Amino acid sequence: MDYLNGFIYEYFVRPVVDSSVQGYNAVNTAVYGTILIGLAFFVIFPLLDRKGIKFNYWFCASLIPYILIGTALRAINSAGLVPGITKTLNPLAPGFWTFTPGVWLLTFTITIIGLAISRKLEEKKIAPFSRAFPGIGLVFSGPLVLFLFVNFSNWAGFIAVIVTILAVSFGLYYSLKRIGATRKLATQFNMLVVSGQVIDGLATGFAITFYGFTEQHPLSSWLISMHPVLYITLKVALVLVIVNFVDKEIRKENLRGFIKMFLMILGFATGLASILKIGLV
Repeated sequence: MDYLNGFIYEYFVRPVVDSSVQGYNAVNTAVYGTILIGLAFFVIFPLLDRKGIKFNYWFCASLIPYILIGTALRAINSAGLVPGITKTLNPLAPGFWTFTPGVWLLTFTITIIGLAISRKLEEKKIAPFSRAFPGIGLVFSGPLVLFLFVNFSNWAGFIAVIVTILAVSFGLYYSLKRIGATRKLATQFNMLVVSGQVIDGLATGFAITFYGFTEQHPLSSWLISMHPVLYITLKVALVLVIVNFVDKEIRKENLRGFIKMFLMILGFATGLASILKIGLV
């Protein structure tokens, strides 16, 4: 029993309450990943699919303001911009909801609330869903991002990584369009998904190579230690393979969209956080 308690503390409790250790390790990453996939595909997708939510390009693009809530809070805490907020397991303390994994529970809750309100507004003909949903996300994320901008001290690095991401993303898009075998992959939706991984890979590479950041996820850390370019290349290649497989093998359109949305969120959630942290160096 002592061994079990020690195991749970070391791999699950300590990363949440002790700021001297990374938030992720091989054990909790595997467990959190398994739980996330299970909840996403066996609970969230069936529920929202029955509610008539269409997981298309426009819906996924509308999620970006909500993703910014979590990434902005992570950047704020990383830079210590709000004194007195620390890691904790107490759900009554702000630290629980602004550090991983609580920050993503908060982000998910706000997203679901935004989704419900937007549906009601559309039903009552007050505002179309396509405007209300991203608008609610901006209401929450906008002030957080503005607060970060006010505190930015490295605009040159922030702009440099943004420009590089845009150049690589557009270059990849036009490359895929020019090759017959990959032309079908170059859709708006697919490129949004791929761009998420480009953002994650390049922002992480910049942060570690030029600003001394460390990677929390064990597998990513191992790949980056071999070479950042290898890490970025493998991420983009892997997502292209997965997207190609999904387009060819998954018959249900809404499930295809949900899988792509899942991949997009994974990329944007970590990548945007790194970009914002670079601006605070």
